[in-house]
Amino acid sequence: MKLMAAVVLLLGVLVSPARAADTIEAHYAAAGPWEVATADVAADVAAGYRIHYPADLGEGGVEHPIVTWGNGTDAVPTQYPGVLDQLASWGFVVIATTDTTTGTGAEMIDAAEYLVARNGDSSSVFHGKLDVGRVGAVGHSQGAGGSVNTATKSGGLISSVVPIALPAPIWVDPDDAFHVDQLDCPVLFLSGTQDGIISPHSAIRAYYQAVPGPAAKAMLKGAGHNTIQGDGGGFLGYLTAWLMYTLQGDTYARGAFAGSTPEIGTNASWNNAAQKNLP
Repeated sequence: MKLMAAVVLLLGVLVSPARAADTIEAHYAAAGPWEVATADVAADVAAGYRIHYPADLGEGGVEHPIVTWGNGTDAVPTQYPGVLDQLASWGFVVIATTDTTTGTGAEMIDAAEYLVARNGDSSSVFHGKLDVGRVGAVGHSQGAGGSVNTATKSGGLISSVVPIALPAPIWVDPDDAFHVDQLDCPVLFLSGTQDGIISPHSAIRAYYQAVPGPAAKAMLKGAGHNTIQGDGGGFLGYLTAWLMYTLQGDTYARGAFAGSTPEIGTNASWNNAAQKNLP
């Protein structure tokens, strides 16, 4: 019995490292090491901001990358607790405008610039704690288009983009028109196989093909247009991994998208994955 117990204990030790038994997706789908705090900011305009951030800002000398979030049409940040908390738990400071129309990107740019300014404000909790050279833009539906506009209209502020359920051109208001062929930072297009009307693969493929630089795409099997709302569904793992790779230089996360055999391309829960020009 003692021998059997010793063997069981040894086997447990051999498989216990965090990355030994999981996939990259599973690793980043779990909550990260940071406790999460939230703050609401009233702005001098119609909409304000909701910020999800690591509670122990700057612990160990860390400077946190910024993510500016864009809501879908008529949606507000409280409808996306899963994704906003998830990213904050992995060390990002996430600012979400409370505006329900984010397609132009103007609201998302204002939000990002608000945090950049707080980094230089000695009276702010964010003072000196942010990596203002690493800013991501992420959005859902109308906000997905807003994330593209944020990247192309902010003068180089944005280092990474993730449009989630980006609408096909037929659904895009002329005032919200975006141009993926103007992107000059890495972009990951995410959508779902049950989103065939608003964000079909034909549209996502065309957007991906039009990007001149680094890009990736994938569709989550069974996901619909609003799966990212609530707990975030199955999008959290690769969304987090992408931002860890492109904004925090995480080489483990990189393996999900780049290299000889990117994990996302072999994951049975996803299809239509592709990547190009990734560093």
